[in-house]
Amino acid sequence: MAANTETQNTTLSDDEQKTFSGATLQIDGVDNQTGNEPGVEFTGPNTNFNRNRPGSVYGRQSIRSTTSRTSVRPGVIKGDNEAETFFSYKEENFNKALETCKKTMKDDIDGEFVGAWLLTAIDHWDNERERLIILTKNCMLIYKYDFILHKMEDYKRVMLHLIDTICVGDFVYPPKSLMPLRQHGGIQIKWSHGEEPSWAQLWNPWCESIPWINLAHHPLLYNPKEYETTIYNVDDFYESLIQCISNCYKEKRPSEKITIVEGPIMIESYASLSSMVFNQSGLGFNRDRKGISF
Repeated sequence: MAANTETQNTTLSDDEQKTFSGATLQIDGVDNQTGNEPGVEFTGPNTNFNRNRPGSVYGRQSIRSTTSRTSVRPGVIKGDNEAETFFSYKEENFNKALETCKKTMKDDIDGEFVGAWLLTAIDHWDNERERLIILTKNCMLIYKYDFILHKMEDYKRVMLHLIDTICVGDFVYPPKSLMPLRQHGGIQIKWSHGEEPSWAQLWNPWCESIPWINLAHHPLLYNPKEYETTIYNVDDFYESLIQCISNCYKEKRPSEKITIVEGPIMIESYASLSSMVFNQSGLGFNRDRKGISF
């Protein structure tokens, strides 16, 4: 049976002072004096993120256009033959996974369904894994789903009003790291309220209590046929997430703010041979590997 991990954190006080590098956005709750909608305040230096790539739309039809906030790997193209090795690539498999995962939703906790995405999660050991994300009015649900056996293995529920910081930018390693450059961006969603994970958490590769998640585009987005498929695009998820969190803050934390930071997202990895092999082999994704499926 799947484990349901719900985050329970104390709320931030208005007087807490946080220091962030890069550009910073603060999205307020409802103005208690005027009753106006949340305002957005931007401070910080200009950024160099690639914002010229057309936004994605569902069903490969241009029903709307958004501005890309995260960069993609330069020169990377995944052809049809490679894309078809992903068991999640067939539309019926994604829909089947979504229906299975929806069974874990609780109307009184999660609220109305907003959307679903298939993205890449980068854990605290720098390993890339395929994750199905469901966004609802009140929660973000993160699923580990086996597309080969059509089985939901585990999931985590994060209440949106507990998320306090979202970072948007390119993933980078420390200056003395020997890891190859990632050359792509994504988002980091935090519900830690400024508290850093313990040494024991960081050094446990199977730790499930890390109070943040890194998300990037799914590899299938690099197939030319999928450039405009929203379910693989982390930017589309980001836009929906911001709107849902803003609405939650208006209801549950009207006097507080969520901080959005635009700047490099640090991955604390220095010389991890295991993660390089893991990621280059795509072991975090359910694929057909020349007759061997895992």
